[in-house]
Amino acid sequence: MKRMFGYVVAAVLLTALQTASSPVLAQSPKIEPPAEPMPTPVIGVIDFQYVVKESAAGKSVRAQIDKRQQQFQAEIRPIQKELEKIRAEFGNRLPVASDRTDGALAAKRKAMRERVNELQRLIQERKRELDDMFNTGMHQVDLALVAVLKELAQERGINLILNAGRGRGLVLFAENQIVITDEALRRLDKRLPKVVLTKAEPDK
Repeated sequence: MKRMFGYVVAAVLLTALQTASSPVLAQSPKIEPPAEPMPTPVIGVIDFQYVVKESAAGKSVRAQIDKRQQQFQAEIRPIQKELEKIRAEFGNRLPVASDRTDGALAAKRKAMRERVNELQRLIQERKRELDDMFNTGMHQVDLALVAVLKELAQERGINLILNAGRGRGLVLFAENQIVITDEALRRLDKRLPKVVLTKAEPDK
């Protein structure tokens, strides 16, 4: 009797396991097919950084930055010479006991420290100004190039553009037929031949 009862329990358990694993009875979720098939990739390859760097607009930005940097150097040079003169004066002077109570000497040292701080502040401000001008100008070049790429994509039916710039590691090989670097550069020069940077007024 015990053996018969064991057979019955085993049969019930087996039936329950089969029912739970049945795809129909367990009602597993159905995977819906995509509404639209995935498009066939049509690829274009570009060296984005190369185009930006070699474009007429990119070169105009760097030329203006170089000119502005020379102006900043001319602005800072008189202060540098003044500091060098003060340092030389203090360096050639032998210390004496009265230096600790010499008010005129203390005033000169204070003036030198103030000029040093002024020079450092001026250099930081001019560097920040140059960086802002450069970034603003190159951003205009980037936007123009993106517009060119959208134009090329529409004309050629491209739905995927890869950046093959140095150090990117995205593209190891590409047929010449799908490389659009030269064409993008030509169109970018036509669309944006120059960027005029806003000249920031120096602090007074």
